[in-house]
Amino acid sequence: MPPMPKYSDQAQEDLILDSAAKCIQSSSLLDFTMSAISKEAGLSMGSIYKHIQSKEDVLVALGYRSKVHFKNLVHQIFELPLPPVAKIVAVQLMDHSLVSDIGFGPQLETLLGNESILKRASRRWLEKFMEINIEVEDVFTQLLLHACESSELLVAQDEKANLVNEIVTSSWSLCVGHTQVAMQRGSRNILDQGIPPPVRYESDATIIQTLKRLLNTYQWKSPLTSELIEYTCGQLQQSGLR
Repeated sequence: MPPMPKYSDQAQEDLILDSAAKCIQSSSLLDFTMSAISKEAGLSMGSIYKHIQSKEDVLVALGYRSKVHFKNLVHQIFELPLPPVAKIVAVQLMDHSLVSDIGFGPQLETLLGNESILKRASRRWLEKFMEINIEVEDVFTQLLLHACESSELLVAQDEKANLVNEIVTSSWSLCVGHTQVAMQRGSRNILDQGIPPPVRYESDATIIQTLKRLLNTYQWKSPLTSELIEYTCGQLQQSGLR
């Protein structure tokens, strides 16, 4: 009888991705190598390629795992005793030094917006990555649909679907765009001219105030006030998310 494997398939895959994250952290999203991952994991290249076929697979797999982690955090936030509009803002008020699973998450997410990279990934990881992105978007969509049904968000029945899509798309675009700007400003550190992005946003941060202005253009039973934002910060702190 052959010897039992040292790791289960899932444990081996987790080990590979943990090792990949360490290799990227010590080098970069572009400079890491498959051989370095093999050495860090203590696994043969054959074992590595059983789970990950290319560097693009590594990036997409890490992107998938990071998005699963993010989805779990969003679920945790959406269970807090907050009105729906505050839950949306709460996602931006998390302390990333406490909740992030990898230190290069925003940079990875930007890289995975590149279609040429995605096309080089294996179908298995690409499908998983696309599916989790859709699932995350659906979590926000369901929050808003429930807000409509409970009359927390006032909207005519025939306008509900369009309005929900509008809020999800506009708030998502605003937050992603702000992250891009923050990273570009931070990259000026190469010439000692950068502004390091904060690990968490305070209630008066530009992105929070802009998101407040955007969301309050809609008819909420409980609009987003400064007092509600402060209360939201307190709820996040009590939950260990801030």
